[in-house]
Amino acid sequence: MKTKEIIGANIRTERERQGLSREQVCGLESELTVRQLMRIELGQSLPTIVKLEYLADRLKVDMASLLGEQSLEIPQAYFEQKYKLIKFPSYGDAERLAQKTQLLEDIYNQYFDYLPEEELFTLDLLENFLDYITVGKPESVELIYEDFFKQLLLKETYSLNDILLARHYLTQCQDYAYDRETVLLIVDRLLKQRTGSNDYYNLALLGALFALAGVYVVSADYSDMKPALDKMDDVVNQTMQHVYKPGLLMFEAKYHLYQRHNFQKAKSCYDLALTLAENFGDTVLIDNLKKEKAKDLQEKEE
Repeated sequence: MKTKEIIGANIRTERERQGLSREQVCGLESELTVRQLMRIELGQSLPTIVKLEYLADRLKVDMASLLGEQSLEIPQAYFEQKYKLIKFPSYGDAERLAQKTQLLEDIYNQYFDYLPEEELFTLDLLENFLDYITVGKPESVELIYEDFFKQLLLKETYSLNDILLARHYLTQCQDYAYDRETVLLIVDRLLKQRTGSNDYYNLALLGALFALAGVYVVSADYSDMKPALDKMDDVVNQTMQHVYKPGLLMFEAKYHLYQRHNFQKAKSCYDLALTLAENFGDTVLIDNLKKEKAKDLQEKEE
């Protein structure tokens, strides 16, 4: 049996020995839902340490008795792969997207049985986002993750998975008509999020803010763009993720060009963005910046 199946069986055996229903164990479902407990007991989901501690407390047993001889420790190599998956920028390049898709497949093959539900949800969000970027999946994120999306609109503080969901939605808004009130609500939440020691979260937040800037560009709604640019600049500086500075400068160039009508400022932003990209040696980014610069500045000169 797999680790998650053994732990799930231990939990179910102890619950049934005490004559408790899943509903009784979960109570108000604020810590653990009945559906989550069912998936854990059936060996479909590995519980996190927090959930296992909750179950041990509710069942009045030691956590070790639920674990048996199993370990919930996730291999360090998984986190290294996850970091590459979230940080590695594709800039729409087909070869890089294929590399990210292969990396995701490798992670599933190597670590699926070791991962709790939250980590599997992260991978699912990343997989669906990649599918959308590469093949243009038509199904909306609001339908794919209906319950989670509803929760997203109610939350004040976002988790990593919330940020990834917001990024997917905003990227989708660049291609299809969207509800302005929904976007404004998500924007309000994103601008209030704080960076921390979690690099995955910080990188995802930058990704969501870049997606938001893309919405403003596609809809030519530059009047509301400045707060997002300021937030992006804050996150880049606070997290020392300077590799994202060229992309930020590109959006700043567009803002100065189309909102402030300052051609020289826009040109200087593009020039600095290209200088930084050349220092980073990212040929895909350099090509993209050159195309955007030529299109924007030539269009404005005409």
